[in-house]
Amino acid sequence: MNLKHAFMIALTALMASCAPKETTLTFIETTDTHGRYDEFDNDAYLIKQMKDELGDKLILLDNGDDLQGTAFQYCSNQDAEHPNLVSEVLNYFPYDVAGVGNHDIEAGRKVFDRLYSEVKVPVVCANVIDEAMGEPYFTPYTIIERNGFRIAVLGMLTPYVVTWVPDRLRPGLRFDQLETAAEKWVKIIQEKEHPDLLVGLFHSGFEPQVQNLPEDHPLGRENATKWVAENIAGFDIIFYGHDHRARAEKLTNPNGEPVYVLNSGNRAQGLAKADVTLKKGQKPQISIELVPTDGEEKDADFIAMVQPYLDRADEYQQREVAELPVNISTDEAFGGPCLWVDEIHRCQFETVEAEGIHADISMAAPLNSGKTIEAGILKVSDFFTWYPFENSLAVMALTGKEVKNFLEYAYEMKNPIYNFDSGAGLIYEVTNKKPMGERIHIVGMADGTPFDMDKTYNVVMNSYRSMGGGNHLINGIGWAQEEIKDHVVWQSDRDLRSLFIDWAAKKGVLDTEPLNCWTIK
Repeated sequence: MNLKHAFMIALTALMASCAPKETTLTFIETTDTHGRYDEFDNDAYLIKQMKDELGDKLILLDNGDDLQGTAFQYCSNQDAEHPNLVSEVLNYFPYDVAGVGNHDIEAGRKVFDRLYSEVKVPVVCANVIDEAMGEPYFTPYTIIERNGFRIAVLGMLTPYVVTWVPDRLRPGLRFDQLETAAEKWVKIIQEKEHPDLLVGLFHSGFEPQVQNLPEDHPLGRENATKWVAENIAGFDIIFYGHDHRARAEKLTNPNGEPVYVLNSGNRAQGLAKADVTLKKGQKPQISIELVPTDGEEKDADFIAMVQPYLDRADEYQQREVAELPVNISTDEAFGGPCLWVDEIHRCQFETVEAEGIHADISMAAPLNSGKTIEAGILKVSDFFTWYPFENSLAVMALTGKEVKNFLEYAYEMKNPIYNFDSGAGLIYEVTNKKPMGERIHIVGMADGTPFDMDKTYNVVMNSYRSMGGGNHLINGIGWAQEEIKDHVVWQSDRDLRSLFIDWAAKKGVLDTEPLNCWTIK
């Protein structure tokens, strides 16, 4: 053995002996903030406190759905002069990794491309594919190195984005099944990276709900976290979001090994925390908990950063739009026609008519329960209460039989309230005591002409519903997801709330009576 060779062996042995054999890291997740950064100051205080105490032993993750949900976030998305509020927040601490949510995609490529170009941390999502390149549009995973240990963070998004978000907002992107993508990328990471810890960052809920599509659907499960944890070996922790249900639970993978799943909830209600002790050659030791953030301490610097965004949005929201002569409430929606919903119907009819398209029937739902708007001069802020989402408007072709089945399903699935569509442009009766399929009796069209089960009608509705959201078209009518697009006649380029504001402003004074299109027998 020559001297150089002996020196290298000794150096390698020395380095190995000096390498840390154990470290403890703390992972914190936030998710589904939906722009509620006016309520994030307690969270920010606690996160900064942990940053000060732990330094780079704190790993901060965000799981998406940040770009929609408040008026000031909406204003930030439209503001080209200032950085997006979400990028300001992600860069503030900073976060270590950011995930992608369906409502981030729904903001449109112009908005989320700009956001992610401003963000200084990795944005991970493996199953959103650039169709032109055939490769992930975002970074599929990232490797974090701490004290000689390698942590892989793999991002995933529910592919059911395609059932809620029109093509025009996500051009050139394909959304692959989460389950198959997770299995593929776990193998790639294990073979290429040999991580000491594998973390999932999934914007997909815990398990399928009653209204989900069948599990053998090409898109797989909308909420796939539990299935992946229990059926795909390799993950140590999965942080998830999307279903807004806070959870910290230990599951078991196919090899009998523990997998810890955590969801911090939504709208800044708390943090999900995992403390992980890593030892070379041993399985990670993990403890998990949910951390409430409703204390009195607030981060003054964070408040100061957010305040200009609130001020700019407040100026926008205070703009006067129209007069509302009477009080309106969503609580009236279940008992029969109510003005809250029927003004949306009127707006939808008249908006598409102005585009040169005649709609025979309108479908609309109240999108929040327990809401009231008092009579008086309406401001822009009132329309964020009246119509809180950035859906666009669509016209679809449905036969009379399909219209009836749509309404039967809507009445059956009236909880949550945003699935309780009522119809306008036709007259119908609901018999509560009858089973689904026999509840709805359509008397005729609102203009006095007969209603024909075999005739094809133009039906106007929001884009969420026209994409299959709520499953009215799938479970109610019986269409396959892939055939829904063949029934779309027209889609708006602008969001429905903006169209609603413009319609109300042009009208000046809103109506005092509902349309009275349906009654309960």
